[in-house]
Amino acid sequence: MRISLCIPTYNRAPQLQELLDSIACQIGYELPVEIVISDNASTDDTPAVVERYRAAGMPIVYEILPENMGFDRNIMNSVERASGEYCWLCGSDDILEPGAFAKVEAALRDNPVVAGLSVGSQGYNSDLSQTIFVNDHISTEFAVDTVLAGREQIIGSIGAWMGFISSLVVRRSLWLDAAHGSDVTPYLRGYIHLYLVARMLDERSTWLCVPDRLVGCRIGNESFKPKDEFARTRLDIVGYDLAFGDVLGRNDAAYHQAMAKVAGFYIKTHFLTAKMAGASSRYWWQAIPTSLSYYWRYPIFWTRILPIALMPRTAMLVVRSIFRRTLKPLILKKFA
Repeated sequence: MRISLCIPTYNRAPQLQELLDSIACQIGYELPVEIVISDNASTDDTPAVVERYRAAGMPIVYEILPENMGFDRNIMNSVERASGEYCWLCGSDDILEPGAFAKVEAALRDNPVVAGLSVGSQGYNSDLSQTIFVNDHISTEFAVDTVLAGREQIIGSIGAWMGFISSLVVRRSLWLDAAHGSDVTPYLRGYIHLYLVARMLDERSTWLCVPDRLVGCRIGNESFKPKDEFARTRLDIVGYDLAFGDVLGRNDAAYHQAMAKVAGFYIKTHFLTAKMAGASSRYWWQAIPTSLSYYWRYPIFWTRILPIALMPRTAMLVVRSIFRRTLKPLILKKFA
């Protein structure tokens, strides 16, 4: 078995069906494929959906956990149950684009010893009826398949873009060594995959960046919607710092490169979204000091992030309107 598509899921039967449809239409290339679905005790008709595809002959390994163990344990379980040399981690609300398996097969054939690879993604609206431009930084920063060498270069270059699980294909043996070689409990906060990938790597590791948009993702289909409106922003701040800081050390150059990119993209995006949505003063009372404690050393925090928090919402709406009429069309044209 060459590759296992590892799918953690919970109460996403309709979306899982769309994912399985996108897989079924391209199985049959040279790359042997196994689909591993780890079900976090779903209460919808997920088991019935899976059984229909298994009955049709799709090579599915399916396990229903006795209780909801959380996202992190669920994704770890999917890799544990797999048998492939490589595991393609995949969110159950995403899809694979046509030709995805063929491209990954070719990439692994040409680069047989990589620790893993990252692929580009295509954005869609919630029902997949319309494409949306996504600056996923793999498809937009790399023109051709590119190999990065050594943990420092890998994390410094693309560590910030490894949060999206469906873009990751990892060598299973290295992942399991990392998972079994330490206490992962402190890292079960939604980004266990970042921590384990960081632990997988060393100075001899290589990682392949494949700019082809092989994964389709729903934009705005955020499944993590807690009552605390700051929780999602906090998750990104803490998750990246724990994963890279604890593995590399917080004086490491690659750690700072990754964190500066997290600040400049994810935290800036969170702040923009919160400002446009009219987030409460409670959000900003948490967001400003927390982000300051992690990002004060990076110039981008002072020039592009803090100004968003301090700018009045009405002024921000005007700036956004001007941006959409002037600069945004040029950006979209560049990446078209």
